[in-house]
Amino acid sequence: MSERRFLGYVLAAIMALMGVHVFHPQLVKIYDPVNYVSFHAILEFSSIFISFMIVLFSWRALKQNNSAKLLILLFAFLTVGMVDLLHTLSFKGMPHFLTESSVAKATCFWVFARMVEAILMLAVLVMPDRRIRKDWRKPVLWASILLTSSIMAIVFIFEKSLPVLVVEGQGTTSLKNGLEYFISFLHFLSLIVCLYHYYLEKSNVYLNLALAFTFLFFSEMIFTVYQSVFDLDNFSGHIFKVLGYYFILKGIYYLLKPGKKTSAESIVKKSPGAVFSFAKMDGQFVFSYLEGGLLRELGMKPGRMAGTQVEDLLPSSAGAVVDHCNDCWDSGDKHTFAAFLKERHLIISLSPVMQEGVVIEICGSATDVSAFVEKNSRHMDKRKKPANDKKEKLLRTL
Repeated sequence: MSERRFLGYVLAAIMALMGVHVFHPQLVKIYDPVNYVSFHAILEFSSIFISFMIVLFSWRALKQNNSAKLLILLFAFLTVGMVDLLHTLSFKGMPHFLTESSVAKATCFWVFARMVEAILMLAVLVMPDRRIRKDWRKPVLWASILLTSSIMAIVFIFEKSLPVLVVEGQGTTSLKNGLEYFISFLHFLSLIVCLYHYYLEKSNVYLNLALAFTFLFFSEMIFTVYQSVFDLDNFSGHIFKVLGYYFILKGIYYLLKPGKKTSAESIVKKSPGAVFSFAKMDGQFVFSYLEGGLLRELGMKPGRMAGTQVEDLLPSSAGAVVDHCNDCWDSGDKHTFAAFLKERHLIISLSPVMQEGVVIEICGSATDVSAFVEKNSRHMDKRKKPANDKKEKLLRTL
């Protein structure tokens, strides 16, 4: 996305808001609230689908990139998607879901979902990325389900005790507006952070995310002025929300999408050796990256080898290799040693990657020295042969 297109989208959003406000009386005559429940379901299911797409991208990316930010994205949008589903199913006019659908329940679920999304997305943008040493995807999955279940229990059990957020026909309460203003403020901060990152990195990822938070900011502001959950303002607010989620998905997709191979990557791919990185997960050393011409010469497919355990790749010398890996991981010292793989003699070098004094990953390289070993072996044989001939000649003389 170019800067010009970004500004065009922002101006279009502002013009759309102004158009709805200026021509509100005329639009109300055309707009039919009777159809709103169906349109609301379509819009909400669209945003739920986008949330689960982000969850899927994050889940798959975490197989190769143990990033704390990806874990937060996984938790945030899994929770938001499930709570938005509860919001949709409990919206007034929808069929009976556990209890009778109502404005109060749907609005509570809405506020919970928006709060989770706004807080955690801002956290993802401002926190430094950290590598995690274990696979936390399943615990995060269960934590999200637990949080969603807790929100569901609070809303369904204490529905009549919860504070009033919307008075149908009159509009939103001061509490609801205060919460929406707070969420809008968080979105505005996220917008500023994205623009700052774009200024530093000139990455289209941050322009897409900035546009997403622009739409979400407008959406939340709209939800402070509607008078009925079926009116035109509520409808337009949901449209802006879906657009915001779409651009979040687009930004995250471009962030996680493998780009074009750089010249350095091309060199590694064609090199006679191999480079790799691995980390310790659940007591096992698991590769996160492997590349190099050596692997292809041995009939391997580097692109499919992420997730392979070290001992599975080097079975003939697995014990010694794992010992070197453990020593490198525990001590933080570099290691160089010999190994044997498919009749190839290799020299493997390991170098630990440290973060705050703790090893979080090991990078390394493998060099094929088979030709050198064979040449040296032949040279030694030639040196031994004259010596043996001299011994035989001496024995004959005696």
